[in-house]
Amino acid sequence: MSAFSRVTDALQAHGSRGRGTAWQCVAHEDRSPSLSVTNGNKGVVINCHAGCPTEDVVSTLGLTMADLFDEPLEKHVRPQVVAEYPYVDEHGEVLLTVKRLEPGYDGERKTFRQYRPDGTAGVKGIRRVLYRLPEVIREAQAGGTILVVEGEKDVDNLAAIGAVATCNIGGAGKWADEYTQFLRGAAEVVVISDRDEPGYKHSAAVATSIHRAGIPVRVLEPARGKDVSDHLAADLGFDALVPVDRTAPPKNDSTNSSEPPERRVPPSTGITGMENEGGGASWEPPIPVPTYQLPPFPTDALGAPLAAWVRAQSESLNVSEDLVAFSALGTVSTALGGRRRIHVKDGWEDENVCLYLLGLAGSSARKTPALDAASAALREQTALLREDRRAEVDENDQKIRIAEAEMATAERLAASGKGSPEDARAVLDTLRDLRDKPGLPKTLVGDVTLEALGKLMGENGGRMGLLESEAGFFKACAGLYGNGRADITLVLKAYSGTGHDIERIMRGSTWMPHTALSIALIVQPGVVEQMEKDNPEFKSSGFLNRFLYSLPAPMPPGSFDTPTVPAAVRDDYNQRIGALFQKVWTAENITTVHLTHDARKRFADFYNEIEQRKAENGDLHDLAEWAGKLCGQILRVAACLTLFDDHGATEINEEGMGRALSLAPYLITHARAAFALMSRDGDGGRKLLRDILDRLRDLADTEGTVTLRKVRESFKGRLATGGGNVDAEAVQEAMEQLEDLGWVAEILAPPRKPGQRGARPSPKYDIHPLILNPPSKETP
Repeated sequence: MSAFSRVTDALQAHGSRGRGTAWQCVAHEDRSPSLSVTNGNKGVVINCHAGCPTEDVVSTLGLTMADLFDEPLEKHVRPQVVAEYPYVDEHGEVLLTVKRLEPGYDGERKTFRQYRPDGTAGVKGIRRVLYRLPEVIREAQAGGTILVVEGEKDVDNLAAIGAVATCNIGGAGKWADEYTQFLRGAAEVVVISDRDEPGYKHSAAVATSIHRAGIPVRVLEPARGKDVSDHLAADLGFDALVPVDRTAPPKNDSTNSSEPPERRVPPSTGITGMENEGGGASWEPPIPVPTYQLPPFPTDALGAPLAAWVRAQSESLNVSEDLVAFSALGTVSTALGGRRRIHVKDGWEDENVCLYLLGLAGSSARKTPALDAASAALREQTALLREDRRAEVDENDQKIRIAEAEMATAERLAASGKGSPEDARAVLDTLRDLRDKPGLPKTLVGDVTLEALGKLMGENGGRMGLLESEAGFFKACAGLYGNGRADITLVLKAYSGTGHDIERIMRGSTWMPHTALSIALIVQPGVVEQMEKDNPEFKSSGFLNRFLYSLPAPMPPGSFDTPTVPAAVRDDYNQRIGALFQKVWTAENITTVHLTHDARKRFADFYNEIEQRKAENGDLHDLAEWAGKLCGQILRVAACLTLFDDHGATEINEEGMGRALSLAPYLITHARAAFALMSRDGDGGRKLLRDILDRLRDLADTEGTVTLRKVRESFKGRLATGGGNVDAEAVQEAMEQLEDLGWVAEILAPPRKPGQRGARPSPKYDIHPLILNPPSKETP
């Protein structure tokens, strides 16, 4: 049966009235025929003049898009990675990787995608260099000849015959003058142009840049084919290249034009269950949704005493060493109570020794036990000090009550004329002095409002520690406990240690000349998902940039009979925390810790490195604001580690600085993952990919396909990544990424005829068999 007969029979069976090419549309209430049904070159063209999508009409008829064609539609071939091209710096360290996919998207023969070293798509902020940079630099320094071509494949083919060649990332039109600096010293640079208009324009731009730098340059082109790879494939060598004597390709040169993109079916994978039903193209195993490859915490960097406690406590509680280490660092920072500062150099304001730490872990990660174990010694010391001072504080409270009664009497007598206003003012001065005396000391708070935090800090010399495993603090900062936005000024100031004034109703104001707030929060990742979107002031104020982040991997299932922390290790940790509290926290004055000469040099090298990496082409450019505070945070960590080892230390030596610096790679990688989680997309968009994968099986039709419209509609009014409705553009981008990863494959719609009216059908996708028929968990 022809496709036309198949469609008209279905229309008649559905009760549609019409004949020839005019029929009543079955996708809407249609009293007069508005559906055009005509024969095309290979099949039927359906057009509803009322605007109904063709796929809706076809679906209502109980047909598929393939039924519109006399011959079966060719299966869409999913682009596959056929080559990877690493771009490395001068030392051979990978900066980014370009992947070549064939066939390309949108009918192209090839597509190029760029990825970070950890496999994350997108390279914003990463430094751009020439391909095969180390070889280029060596050849230039030796005064040799360097070839510049348009693509990485051409470079590799030239390298195979012993030539030193390079290209820039992005291909034609993407050359920058900064690339030219790597070619200085070369005896000659030969630019080999592709034989098409973009190629000639690109080679001219490259040659102009090189010429301006005073480097000898000439431009050649292949004698055969479109590019130098075609030239080499024709068994022609370098000597057969010809000078470029035109600015556009010859109009009738068949070797000059690209062949149309081939449509081919990939070979079978040979894996059971990976074939489409109905004998379609075989599927390859899909690529899992990428996750950040986060390094484990470098516990040895803490130094032998603290590392021993972290490992023992981690094993005993079955908690990741990351979370135990963050809990311990938060406790040490709190025990210092802002009574130590770090002098770096003249002109650099002395650094406050306070850490803001944020660990992100699931509900079963034993967050609270880790914090409790780390802070137990500090709580015990605080309780002992409170007991020692209780009698003194109780006596002062009594004096306050007496003074308040005297104040009331003096005011009453002064108002009646029987007493002197001076007597009332004298009692008021006494009352103020009594109220300024500290109450019972407090070092740690948990779920606290910002107003209460300020009050407690004012009563404890401007310092406080906040170690918590619940989200109350973030909720307070977001203003969820009051009306409107919260004022987080105190939290921002207490990071750097600047003074703060608190106005109190009925009690005047409290001036804190110095502030010191230490924070160690270990909360569930969902608390911070899309935080930049929900609380944009957190980013604009620099609040989030003040934190060090940790996203530890989940721990394997634990055992009831975990080992206890050895008594010697436990007692050593408790003694060191106790010494910090007794000798440092209780001190009246702030003292300064200095850097030794060698420590200062190590830190200066690190500072200069971070400045370079923050630059526009550096790998930390996208984290520049956070990285700008990283150097100061490293100083704070170095001070905490040094003073934990020796509470009386007055210097940070090279060894202590080196240990802190060895934490930097961990902190940078985890910060990048945390900011992706807090971004507007949540997890850099990865969670949306997982959300779609979770629902594709339920959304699939009987043929194992799904339309983009149906996926979008499944998110209407729903939250996919922790806050905010998912927009249509985000879903479309996610489907494209899932196609890149091999989970879906778009089914190409038949081409529209010139002048064809009506809305385009929603893109349709085949779904991977592993989603439709997941393997049994019992399968080995």
